[in-house]
Amino acid sequence: MKENLLSYFKFGNSFCGVEHSTVNGKEVIYTTKLKRSKKELVVDNFFEVDAVKELQKHLKKHTPLFLVLNNDKVLSKHIVSEQQDTIKLVYKAFPNINLDDFYYEILSQEQQHFISLCRKEYVEKIIEVYHFLNLHITNISLGHNLLSPISEFLKEAQVFSSNSKITLERHRITQIEKSETTNETYHINGLNIKNKQLLSFSGALQLLLNTNSIQTNLSDQRDTLKDSYNQTRFFNLFLRTFGLFILALLLVNFFFFNHYFNQVNELRQLSQVNQSTKTHILSLDKVVSKKQKLVEDLLKSNDSKSSFYINEIVHSIPQSILLSELNYQPLLKRLKPNKEVELNNNTIEVSGTSNESDAFSLWINALEKLTWTTKIDILNYGSTSSKSSEFKLQLIVANE
Repeated sequence: MKENLLSYFKFGNSFCGVEHSTVNGKEVIYTTKLKRSKKELVVDNFFEVDAVKELQKHLKKHTPLFLVLNNDKVLSKHIVSEQQDTIKLVYKAFPNINLDDFYYEILSQEQQHFISLCRKEYVEKIIEVYHFLNLHITNISLGHNLLSPISEFLKEAQVFSSNSKITLERHRITQIEKSETTNETYHINGLNIKNKQLLSFSGALQLLLNTNSIQTNLSDQRDTLKDSYNQTRFFNLFLRTFGLFILALLLVNFFFFNHYFNQVNELRQLSQVNQSTKTHILSLDKVVSKKQKLVEDLLKSNDSKSSFYINEIVHSIPQSILLSELNYQPLLKRLKPNKEVELNNNTIEVSGTSNESDAFSLWINALEKLTWTTKIDILNYGSTSSKSSEFKLQLIVANE
């Protein structure tokens, strides 16, 4: 689990091998893309193109590439020697070369040595082209030496690459010789691999296995390429992770903000309703207080003298007079909503029926002699029959 996670952070789930080969005097680029799916590898894609630029159409950005140079720019030799020193082996195979100008790889199998050379200038130019096209090379191999790690999975005594025939003995390479192209398919650990994709498949697989024990002076160049890719990979993962973190944070913040914003809106609406209700209640309270005060004033006024006035008027009435109505401080106007009550202050209205006009006159004189009356007006006096007359009086009460 830990190794898989580390491998994912290094390369992701895709591994791509690219072989530059020369077939019939023409350079061809073979590419195999492997994909890790549910703890197993599958061939995701295989294609061939004529130029590096065309790889951009088939590969996603930041896909790690293992570059295998197997074209006419690579010189390869097979020697038998007990010598194990890499420099001496190279000079034995190529006596007159200047190693400062070349990269080399040596596949040593006991006394069998397969040595491949390529000019540094060409290798670095290829790397620059890939870098310019934003294609990320993470490792490089020369010739057919990269077949050694997968030779144990090959059951055939002879296998073909894109341009050579490789002889195997007890899962070891014993001979490599140029050959015309063929169409062969090999079964490697459950995968069907065509001969044209054999080296590119080995390169893609090597990114994951990292079991190459080939001796080379490409180590510094490989470390530089790996560091460059790792920095790019880390930067992109960091940006993606940071972007997802920021997005998640914004979403959480949005949901919290939206939740509390809705609550605040509800509280604000409730507050507005409460404020409106409070204002209405205060307005009603003001009206009620005003009416209450009026009623209290009326009650106080009535309590102070009304009983006294009514009592004296009632006791002064002769038997021939029958009262029908007595109003103390009668209304001047009819009651209307939101209108002040207007009273006829210091006034008493008395209505009734009289059977004797003389008794009525004496009663009027008696009322005029009361100490609290200042004026008596007969508002109405008329006969309703031969024996009785209706009347209406208005008594003006003295101010206290």
